[in-house]
Amino acid sequence: MIEKGDCIKVGQLTKPHGVNGELVARADSGFDADSLMYEYMLIEIDGGLVPFYVEDVRQKNDNEVIVKMQYIDGQEESRRFVGCAVYISRDWCDDEAGSDELSEESIGMLKGFKAIDAVFGELGMIEDVDDSVGANPLFVVDRNGEEMLIPIADEMIANIDTKTKTVMFRLPEGLVDLND
Repeated sequence: MIEKGDCIKVGQLTKPHGVNGELVARADSGFDADSLMYEYMLIEIDGGLVPFYVEDVRQKNDNEVIVKMQYIDGQEESRRFVGCAVYISRDWCDDEAGSDELSEESIGMLKGFKAIDAVFGELGMIEDVDDSVGANPLFVVDRNGEEMLIPIADEMIANIDTKTKTVMFRLPEGLVDLND
């Protein structure tokens, strides 16, 4: 069985496309259409993840793809999947997480990871990525019920451990106090 803890929610099936069983999948914030372009998709059905082989996938725009999955034939059948969450295995992203620079896809992968600073210790859980400020995205960390914002910059990230789901930061002096 595929465990949700071993996977990352990357999007959602939003609507049928055409009459042949295709669906539109929209990427979540922090991800792009490339996050949905794998050989398999893990679709959340009744709380469990079910793998579907992707027969065809093509990009619709920057954050949407049109996907045809095996065994989903016809518009009526595809409607049953509208609103279902799309996951990918964390293993599929290991290469990205181990690279020297963070990509847009690997940034989104860090949602749900524990944030730890080398000096201050545990900061909290990375809840979201705020990309509303354009070229300067921020990690949104839940720190004891309060929102803490950490700029996403390679020089502030000391280590990413996908096995323990932790991000070790080297934050500049004063940044933690700024959020208090």
